This record gives sequence, C-alpha cells and structure tokens, in this order.
Amino acid sequence: MKKIKYSIIALSTLAMLYNSGCQKQLDIKPQNSVEADQALKTSKDVEGVLIGAYTAAGLRGLYGGRLQATTDFLADDGDFSYFGTFSDYTELNDKKITINNFFVEGAWDSGYNTIGVCNTVLANLNLVISTDKAGVEGEARFLRGMTYFDLARAFGRAWNDGSPTTNLAVPLVLTPTTTIAGIQKVKRNTVAEIYAQAIADLKIAEANLPNKSTYASSAAASAVLARIYLTQENYAQAEVEASKIIDGGAYSLIEHFADEFQHPDQATRVFNTAEDIFAIQISNQSGFNALNEVYASSDYAGRGETYINQQHFDRYEAGDDRANEFTDDPFTTKFNNAFGNVVTIRLAEIYLIRAEARIKKAVPDLVGAAADINKVRNRAGLANTAAVSATALFNAVKQERRVELPFEGFRLGDLKRYKETTRSVDGDGNTVDTFDWDSPKLVFPIPKREIDANSNLIQNPGY
Repeated sequence: MKKIKYSIIALSTLAMLYNSGCQKQLDIKPQNSVEADQALKTSKDVEGVLIGAYTAAGLRGLYGGRLQATTDFLADDGDFSYFGTFSDYTELNDKKITINNFFVEGAWDSGYNTIGVCNTVLANLNLVISTDKAGVEGEARFLRGMTYFDLARAFGRAWNDGSPTTNLAVPLVLTPTTTIAGIQKVKRNTVAEIYAQAIADLKIAEANLPNKSTYASSAAASAVLARIYLTQENYAQAEVEASKIIDGGAYSLIEHFADEFQHPDQATRVFNTAEDIFAIQISNQSGFNALNEVYASSDYAGRGETYINQQHFDRYEAGDDRANEFTDDPFTTKFNNAFGNVVTIRLAEIYLIRAEARIKKAVPDLVGAAADINKVRNRAGLANTAAVSATALFNAVKQERRVELPFEGFRLGDLKRYKETTRSVDGDGNTVDTFDWDSPKLVFPIPKREIDANSNLIQNPGY
C-alpha cells in the first residue's frame, strides 16, 4: 500500500517544484509531506492527474498485459507450456505461487497506484470546471471500479465460493493519502463490499460518460457491469447491460477475426478497431504490450517462451478461422505488435456474456442466446450452432469462450464461474496435480511485503 501513497506525494512534489521554478530565489524548507491543495489548484491540474490514472492502469503490472497473463497462467490446464526464465510465471503455471511473486506484487502495486490516483481526482472535483466535471468523475470512477473488481477476483475467493459477505478480498480505500503521516494500516474488506463499490462507481461512470470514446465510455462501464452481474449470477441484469452495448449500435464485429489483432507490419501506434470497447493505448513512445512479451515469438519482439500445445489446437472445429491465429512454432499471433493496444473489452465478449445470461436467467431466451452465439461463430467462418437445449447452448457458450477469448485474461474467472477443475502439467503435458475451482491455490497471496508493512492484513489460506 505504501508505494501508491508515495507516488501521489511525488506527483504533488513535482507540481510544487514546477510552480516554484520561476522565482528568482528558491526557498524550500525540508519537509516530508506536501498538502494536496498546494499541488492541485486548477481544473487542468486535476485533468492532468486523470491522465496519470490512465498511465497507472496501463502499466505492465495491471492492464498493460501482466494481470491478464498471470491469471491465465494460473488457470491454464495444459493449453500451453512455459519454457521461459521468469520463475514467477513458472510458479503461476504450476499453481505454486510464493508470497514474493513479482507479478503478483505488480498487480497489487499497480492496482492500488491506479486507485490512489483516481481517489486524488475524485477528492478534487470541486476544482474542475462545471462543463467537464461529470466526465472527469466518470472516467476516474470507471478506472477505480474496474480495478477494484479485478483485484477482488484475483486476491479474494470467487463470488460463488462460500459467502461473499464474509470472504475477504482487498482493502477498500476511497480517499487519497496526501502526507506520509496520513498513511493508515487498512484491513481487507469483504468480497461483497468490494463488488458493491465497483458497481456503484461503474453506474456513475455509465451515467456520466459518452457512449463511445477512445478512453473510458458509458459502453465500457456497461461492459464491466455485465461482467460483474454475470459473476454474481444476476443474469437478468447482465443481459440488460450487454444489450445496452449491442443494441446501441456504436460497436461492430470486425469482418475478419485476424484484423482485430494482427499488425505484424506495423510495429507502431495502432488505433482502436470498431470492435474495441476499451483498450489500453500504447505507442512506441509510451511502453509496450506485455502480452506481446509473454506470448509472441521472437520474430515479433516477444520472448518466444510460451508454446501453445496440441490440446488447445484440438478445441477448434474444422474451418474455424480463429485456428489460423497460430504460427508453426507454435505461438499465438494475437499480440504480434509490441506496441499494439492491449484490448481489455471487445464486442465479441459482450455477445457471449449476453448469450450466457439469456440461457441462465429465470425465463430463458434460448433463441436469443443462439443468435448471439452465431454472431461470434459466423464471424469465425462457422455455421450456426446446432445446439437447441439450454444445456447444449450453455456448453456452446463455454466452447466459444475457449476459442474466441484465449490468452486475453478470461480463463480464471470462467473456470471459477463454471466450477471446473484445472491441472498443472510437466514439459511433456503429463498431469502433475489437479486443482478444483475453489482451491486456495487459485487465489493470489497477499504480497509478503504488504503483510510485513501492515499487521492488519490477513494472509489468504494456503500461504
């Protein structure tokens, strides 16, 4: 927790030094804290901090790619094998995470850094000019709400695993810490409390933001709400949120699946496609796509250490265009551009969310569910699904998620929602151990340095 607090203090200090630069004499007295009202004085100042929130969210440790990769590595059941030098990825793939895992620490640090910057924005909305205030609040609340939801899923037990009103997730911090003396030793809040805050934030974002934007939008907030409601088995509301996006017509599936991802000849800035609802904006001046690092071959700037196994190839039907997203090496080509945007929400997922919700809601809409599944299948060059019954359509949704969304950070949440098992495998693909969906080994540990610094934090079982 301390890292985020110190980063805010550093931001404030930089602002104060900048304002003092024009003075003929520099008279700075030593101090260990800077009050926020000294650093943030205008609407532009607050909007500048909001840009910092996007920067924090886009760091490799969070939505820049490593949160997606780490959760997929933890959930993997043999679809790929990792032969790299990052022992932290090996720990995740083997389901033997240590409390010092660098990537787990990165998710916590980057997550709370993002939340902290958003808190600073929200605490200073009074400085924002009236015409911009709703938008600034909406963007900050979108980033905070999405981050809290994903941290709760990574560091806490699943919503359907025991009682969310007693299971612990992560600390809920809603106010900025502006001085070192103000740092508090917070406790972990429950899964239910974190979800409730995420929903509250996202509802405000949904109401305040335009339907479509390069950055946070009403549609992006609706998408994360749809994810949350699906996780909570609130299927009727998940359908409502997904329908807002689909029926709104602002987004459309790219005609060819490959064009949603591949830019092998454009190792530079790539703009959002018509399918992208929210993406981390990356350029060759601002960083790189961490999913490229872990999944791409060395021919496309990746480390070439994550090999896709035959088990995954066998998931594709004959004629499925999505099977062409692999080279003979074999690596996925989804992330061949080192500076391609990290797409965190795209329309294909929303169709599959709505299909699942329509199947599972109290009064099912099986015809509508099939239509949603077919939108995704047809884009991949496949005929309409033959499934008719609720059971068959549900299996079809699960199949489509395995072949439409692999390596994009969805597998751990899906595994727990469907109450499936996973396994660790050796280099030859042989099973080493099996793990039920509710195994404590499928939950991130609270990083050791956070436990050491804050005696009020309780470690997760099994660590």
